[in-house]
Amino acid sequence: MKLWAITLALLATTTANAADWSDAFISYSRGSKYHEPANPDDITKDVITVSYIGGNGLGSNFFAVDMLKSDEKNPANNGTHGAQEVYVVFRNTLSFSKLSGSEVKFGPVRDVALESGIDFSSKNDAFGGAEYKWMFGPKLEFDVPGYLSLGLLALKDTGNNSFAGKLVNSPVTWRLSTVWSFDVPLGAPALFKGWATYTGTRGKDGFGGDTYPEIWTEMALMWDLGAVTGAKPKKYYAGLGYQYIRNKFNNSPDLVGTRVSAPSLRLEAHF
Repeated sequence: MKLWAITLALLATTTANAADWSDAFISYSRGSKYHEPANPDDITKDVITVSYIGGNGLGSNFFAVDMLKSDEKNPANNGTHGAQEVYVVFRNTLSFSKLSGSEVKFGPVRDVALESGIDFSSKNDAFGGAEYKWMFGPKLEFDVPGYLSLGLLALKDTGNNSFAGKLVNSPVTWRLSTVWSFDVPLGAPALFKGWATYTGTRGKDGFGGDTYPEIWTEMALMWDLGAVTGAKPKKYYAGLGYQYIRNKFNNSPDLVGTRVSAPSLRLEAHF
């Protein structure tokens, strides 16, 4: 059976199990220092994200939809208004401890898991980016007060390049991925969370040029508004976000717009 078929089977199996715990939330962020490859301008983006995470008898599922709106510095194709993008993420984790019925742990590791997932995106700028990724590999979850994981994933990606007029079918590469979430006391209860990936080269780009390893990090430090105001805690947050990217979309560091260092304001509500 092909690897993608195994991944889909695992996703279907785990999704069918009812959630033992779950958290759904919506967030809004705005920043003015975003960049896009081959574009020298600072771009303002508004981002709305709807997310869900839940655990069940086999592991956990994570789902998120990002809806991004750029200003006119990143215009829509043949338009004067800013481009719009939708990015969908699904991750499934199968816990070896839950599957075996006994703890699988050693040293600082509290569980070993198998992670699989897909990314799907579409953007209406002139480049016409439309990516589909699937990934599959082992993950370690660490015994810390909060959450910290590290995964090593095989990644397959296809994407559209309207400038080159072709679909880019990249070879399988690898990705190192970490996710974290910690409660921190900073004058008032706060949450520090985020994720980071290091993705290897992906063969040739749409123009036949070399690709380069990509670093992509998203993080947020947000204060618990409920704890500050005396209302219900861990429901509403406000704070700062930060995005750092090097060699965005595996492009050459010599190409303008492939390095991003973008702070943002962020609001988040949990349901």
